[in-house]
Amino acid sequence: MPRRKDHFALACEVAKLYYYEDLTQDQIGEVLGLSRQKVSRLLRWAKEEGIVQIRVLDTGEDTKTLEARLRERFGLRDVRVASTFSRDPGLVVKRIAQVAASYLRGVVEPHTSLGVAYGKTLFAMTHFLVPKVVPGFQVVQIMGGYGKLKGDVVAVELARALAQNFGGSVVYLLAPAFAKDEATRNALLGDERVARVLELARNVDIALVGIGGVTSGSTLLDTGDIYPHEVEELIARKAVGNICGNFYNEQGEPVPCQADRRRIALTLQELSRIPRVIGVAGGEEKLRPILGALRGKFVNILITDDVTASALLEGD
Repeated sequence: MPRRKDHFALACEVAKLYYYEDLTQDQIGEVLGLSRQKVSRLLRWAKEEGIVQIRVLDTGEDTKTLEARLRERFGLRDVRVASTFSRDPGLVVKRIAQVAASYLRGVVEPHTSLGVAYGKTLFAMTHFLVPKVVPGFQVVQIMGGYGKLKGDVVAVELARALAQNFGGSVVYLLAPAFAKDEATRNALLGDERVARVLELARNVDIALVGIGGVTSGSTLLDTGDIYPHEVEELIARKAVGNICGNFYNEQGEPVPCQADRRRIALTLQELSRIPRVIGVAGGEEKLRPILGALRGKFVNILITDDVTASALLEGD
């Protein structure tokens, strides 16, 4: 074991070669006669001892400005804007999902009840969650849906993953998002177990929702729960978005439709009574749905991407 002075000098040399000369760890090992593992340990030690101090210039000034402008423009409680370096839809979803995961971790407190719907971005968020045990944490499904969505998004799996990450429990709403007809829906709502879950859903501390569209490719339409004639009706009535299967237009006005009579989920009015409703969405195809949701005050916290944020400010 070399003396600390020698160890310090060696760590400095390794750091210089790695950060100044752009040598790989294998190349450094070859030059200094060290194993790759030894080089890796020295680099890690150099960071821990302050020999290497990494400073990342935050170009997030623009995102902070966007967040402030969105808060002021739409009267939002909070906003998080993800910086994107690609307009590839898949990468945009991942960036928003990562920011949403970080935000959620910061707001969840002991004995928090979290209501959750479902959606592609919400499900993607579970891959970026960092485990954190929160005493008394509970997840409640606020919208029915137990089937497989396009892309293997499963509503119950989303709720389970959130509960598991925070060391909490989960209450499932074991019913479809849309029953096959009104009579079936009424029968399900009359079931004591379903009614109990919906009552819990109405009283959650935080609701986490996706903001969906009414065009091909939207999560809700991908499920096949909305019948073709209902889609035609929604388009004719100029619906652009939905939250928990509740449809609305670009002005933020609810759009009543036949599908309402089959829906098993919280209504927009019930959502409005929840202290924090976090809407997670972004990308070009979500611009009009998000704009309608903001104008209608259906969410009071928004997590989106920088390009969409700019477009929202320009479009309002």
